[in-house]
Amino acid sequence: MPNSMASIRVTREDSPAELLGRIQARYWELGLFGSPLTLTHNGEKYLAACDDQAFAVYRLVDQGHVPPGRPGWPVCLVNAEAVVDETSPPHLADDEFASGLSLQGWLDLIESGGIKF
Repeated sequence: MPNSMASIRVTREDSPAELLGRIQARYWELGLFGSPLTLTHNGEKYLAACDDQAFAVYRLVDQGHVPPGRPGWPVCLVNAEAVVDETSPPHLADDEFASGLSLQGWLDLIESGGIKF
């Protein structure tokens, strides 16, 4: 996979709509638009997807406490109105809500080939 998504640099000057547009354009170029991708980071599995509404990364869970039809919980979301990511490292070993990656980190991981179709 070409290393072009890494050239999408997230800055404070970016509006959410502009950033989403650039991510969507790159997903179209890669033929990944609308296709869910499975990522692995620090031994945990995540689901990333980009469509006409948003770019989102969800932590996948194996536990039965998540309602059916839910992949897990969002750790990164970009839509036309907002950019949200869970960048804090886990405070405790069992802090399952913290991913430790920023939006830039997720984009770099996807581009580096850390994905499964």
